[in-house]
Amino acid sequence: MSKLFVFSLIQASPRRLGNLFDNLVRGRGISFSLGTLHKPSTNFSRELQKTLDSESNFRKIEKLFKYLRQHRKWYRENDLVDPHYFNYLLLDPRVTNGLRQRARSIHQMDVWLTFLKAIFYVGKGKASRPYVHLKKAQKFLNETHSITLAKDPKLALIVSIWRAERGILLLRAFRGISSKDAQTREAAIIDALGMNHLTNRRLGAYCSGPARSEFTRREQRYLGIALLYKLMLKFLASEEREIYPLQNKAAMAA
Repeated sequence: MSKLFVFSLIQASPRRLGNLFDNLVRGRGISFSLGTLHKPSTNFSRELQKTLDSESNFRKIEKLFKYLRQHRKWYRENDLVDPHYFNYLLLDPRVTNGLRQRARSIHQMDVWLTFLKAIFYVGKGKASRPYVHLKKAQKFLNETHSITLAKDPKLALIVSIWRAERGILLLRAFRGISSKDAQTREAAIIDALGMNHLTNRRLGAYCSGPARSEFTRREQRYLGIALLYKLMLKFLASEEREIYPLQNKAAMAA
């Protein structure tokens, strides 16, 4: 199935009645939760999907921070070369739908699921690197039969969002890190989300550090989950500012 249909409606099935009651009791008084009343169908990795299967699994995410601490410690001690890189996400505002404002009235697992489903691209770079994608997509905004768009789901999705009169959401984080650090984080996030969910066309690379030499494949995804949780917190702390064609013209022209 095409990656353009990544953000299709969630197909869900009811959970057991006994678990349903327990989840509602623990749900901070909220009477409905997509995350706890239904098991969402996603293209995420098995490890990330598990955080959506139950509240107890969701609450265990904080235990995965140990992998992030181990990663950061190694890079602080061994790689401080050109610390001007960062990671970034591109998100679909039609999925987030003002998530920051809605987050207080919906279950935490719904916030987590919504944030994850809104992400369609993971990258690393410095300076105005994220705007390169937007600048390229803008060239195809008025084309209806572009071979380039057919071959590049990222550009096609950006164009489709703009044609729907919405803007792209850009989240930059983990500033001030090295190129190898950013590339390793990118790889872990991509592995956690899964290539079938994203419009990325290549897997990331674990350049160095414990993620390359010590972590198992499962632990690499645990690192990605911890990073995604940090990214969600940052996203919820900021306004959803949509980037439309011709906006940030100076940056996009760089």
